[in-house]
Amino acid sequence: MMDGIDTGRLISFATKMSVTPGRSGEAAEYERLITRYQSDAEFQQLVDDFLEGAQCAVSSVRTESGLILRSDPDGPWCWPEAASELPWNKNSPRPAERACRMLVIPALLAFIAPSAADLEDLLADPTLRPPAVPVRELEEFIRTYAEYCDQQNPDPDSDDPPVWWQWLQLTALGDTPTQQRASRVDTTHLVYDVLLFLSKKGLLSKSGDTPARDTVFRPKRRILAHYEDMFCDEVFVGLQKFSAVNRPDGATGSEIRGDA
Repeated sequence: MMDGIDTGRLISFATKMSVTPGRSGEAAEYERLITRYQSDAEFQQLVDDFLEGAQCAVSSVRTESGLILRSDPDGPWCWPEAASELPWNKNSPRPAERACRMLVIPALLAFIAPSAADLEDLLADPTLRPPAVPVRELEEFIRTYAEYCDQQNPDPDSDDPPVWWQWLQLTALGDTPTQQRASRVDTTHLVYDVLLFLSKKGLLSKSGDTPARDTVFRPKRRILAHYEDMFCDEVFVGLQKFSAVNRPDGATGSEIRGDA
């Protein structure tokens, strides 16, 4: 009976992206269940069997980030694979805007881990915090990357243009009456909108109450576990290689990690 209750509790925690294991209260219960999942083979099999029936599988499990699930596209917990409320699926009538929104997450990951060493450090050391991400700087990083790609391949396939080409078709800063907020048709607003969505899901924290263009977000460590599959994606790999030497703030990987 207790096995079934613990299974339900663990899966309930895993479907709440804002909850991570810890030392007190609800977080302590989550940590107990994570520890049991890692050490009790029969309990792990029970959890895995239940998830398989719900069209899910465990992507990763760590004490600091919890149980990360991957769902089939039509599964009951299919976020983020096929959720209509995602910012890259809604309110974007033009294909270019949808494509650009999808580029923000791999760019965000490459921005906070601009080398393989940075990524390894962040994944291995739970005391390290990902660096803050200003909206303007992330947009500038993506645009600089897109311009670099355009120089390398000035004549892309017009029938199926790459996402970096789509980015260059939109302006970075559209005109607004007061210039106090990002225009909803420019890439600065696209960056802000996606990061704001991720912060509402508990994967980033938003700093202060500032205009969209000046907002700074702080990624939480859980975002690394949640998007771990993306680290092998060719778009992320290309962005990371570019980021290693072209971050707009001029920081190197060792400076971000705080190496001497």
